[in-house]
Amino acid sequence: MAKVGRPKADITKEKVISVRLKPEDYDRLKEYADSSEMTVTEVVRKGIFIILDKEKH
Repeated sequence: MAKVGRPKADITKEKVISVRLKPEDYDRLKEYADSSEMTVTEVVRKGIFIILDKEKH
């Protein structure tokens, strides 16, 4: 029988973090993600990299 499911990624993302937000903060995050046609995860990752790149300079 053939394997079912999505193929393995070249680089696995195995670290998971959890963040608690006030409902109104989550609503703002979700609204931004929706209007930017991104997922909440993509917005959070983008924000993290903006801060980390800023710290380099």
